[in-house]
Parts: sequence; C-alpha cells; structure tokens
Amino acid sequence: MKLPSAAAALVLLAVAGCGGDENTFSQDYNQAVRPLSRLGEHVGTKPRSFDALARRTHQTRANLAKLDAPDGADDEMKALLVRLDEVTADLRRVATAARGHDIVHQRKAARALVHSSNAVEQAETKLKRAVEG
Repeated sequence: MKLPSAAAALVLLAVAGCGGDENTFSQDYNQAVRPLSRLGEHVGTKPRSFDALARRTHQTRANLAKLDAPDGADDEMKALLVRLDEVTADLRRVATAARGHDIVHQRKAARALVHSSNAVEQAETKLKRAVEG
C-alpha cells in the first residue's frame, strides 16, 4: 500500500513552520513539530511505519498543545490540534488494516488518511496566516 502523499503532507507540516525567525511562537512551533521533521523521506509503507508516524504525530500534537498561540490565533491552533488528533487516528487505522491484510479496510483507511492529512495542512496554513496577521 502506498501513501507517500499523506506522509509527505505531515512532513511538510514539520518543515513549513510558521515563519519569522524572530517570533518566539514561530521558534516554539518549529521546536514542537520536531518529532515529525526527524522522519525525513524514510517513511515506509509497512504497519510499523504508520505506527511510528502516529506516535510522532501524537507527540507533535502534545508539544503544540503546550504552546500559547498569539492573540487572534487561538481558534486556528485548536483546529490544528483537532486535525492532528484525526490524522493520528487515521494513521493507526491504516496500520491496523494493513496488519489484517484487509484490502477494503486498507483502502478506506488510506482515503481517510489522505483526507485528514489534507485537513492538517489546511489548518496549519490558517494558523500561519493568523500568526502572521
């Protein structure tokens, strides 16, 4: 099963950051997403790879939850956290479906993962816009 675009979207979250080296929130944000940035391009397609990505995504979400979003960006931060919860759950579903060798569930899980990954990317973009003003 191939899902490079979904995994790549999560890695893009880690690489994109929220701009502005002088902005404390941006620096803290970039530090918080570090668990995903360590993935690089070596995301596999085996269940354990999706389990590992789910763990790192969950850790990233926990890191971000500790941050205080700048004024005017609270709703966007909350939305991003919700989307990260969704993508973490979808990553786990992909791993479970792959372990069960159930093609139908694998396809459903893969579609859900692509959708939730896109939602993470959109939420991150909205947060970035809110932070930058």
